[in-house]
Amino acid sequence: MDDSELYELRHNKNKLKEIYLTCKPKCFGFMIKCFGTGNLDDTKMLTIYNDAIIVLYEKIRDHEFILTSSVQVYLNSVCRNIALNVFKKEKKLFKTTDTDLENTDYDNEVTDILEETTPINPYENALQKAFNIIKDKGGNCVKILMMFWYQKASMQDIAYELGYSTPENAKNQKARCQKRLKDIALQLVEI
Repeated sequence: MDDSELYELRHNKNKLKEIYLTCKPKCFGFMIKCFGTGNLDDTKMLTIYNDAIIVLYEKIRDHEFILTSSVQVYLNSVCRNIALNVFKKEKKLFKTTDTDLENTDYDNEVTDILEETTPINPYENALQKAFNIIKDKGGNCVKILMMFWYQKASMQDIAYELGYSTPENAKNQKARCQKRLKDIALQLVEI
């Protein structure tokens, strides 16, 4: 989104209403694709979507905010994060803890997440086992993946936290870790 579009969005209420109506069906479809129809009913999706619009509105009011993606992609991402928080509170996907994610022991967090999710198919079961294998071998892979997937940490934050010289190095390491996880999971499915 360029500066003129962002300016119009900041100063034209009709533009926000237009975005609300235009993006709503795609956000609903995105949430159904991510979480299935069994986890989210229309009322819950509407609540999540309305919260996402409020987040967008609050962000665009900050003149230092720069939207680096399309509004649709941004709203999809916000909806996903809000839904994950809803599930976390409802204990549907994750075991909740009293500690903040930044202060959580990664090994315990991984164990909690893997124990609380029920695999739907052999691939998910293999993925959980692969994650445990990587966790048992040690190294930074578990920390990188947990920071990226569950804490939504940026590559810059991951690089700083884990001592990589640049965010690009952290990104490369994350890609290696994801490939390693996928390769182990695929081997387990074939067994």
